Amino acid sequence: MTFSPPRVAISAITQANPCVVTTSSNHNLTTGGVVRLHVPNNYGMVQLNNFIFSVTVLSPTTFSLQTKQVPPAINVDSTNFTAFTIPSNPQFTAEVISVGSGPTPLTNVAWQSTNNFCDSTIADQTLNISTTEIPF
Repeated sequence: MTFSPPRVAISAITQANPCVVTTSSNHNLTTGGVVRLHVPNNYGMVQLNNFIFSVTVLSPTTFSLQTKQVPPAINVDSTNFTAFTIPSNPQFTAEVISVGSGPTPLTNVAWQSTNNFCDSTIADQTLNISTTEIPF
């Protein structure tokens, strides 16, 4: 059975700034992509469970988490979160669930910030807020 969006098992999450997630196989994400993390209680790091994040891809199996895509991007600081550990007999899997792509990327940060063009947070898609150019 194939699921859409595809889910990828999480093998590690760092207690760092920025928080880095390692997957057990290729996550197929791109920088700026939006994901939701499913982290069952017995894995620790529950502070990330069911939240939506933007990602910065570091390798085919690692990415860092951000809470915004519009400058300045805010890295997720997990240094004080509970440690992530894979239980010896897990009933569920910790997973990355791809939600989609983020808002239109900024190409001219100074002009776009000054003119409120594409000024958007990660919640745009869940709140159904337009990220297209709107005259102010």
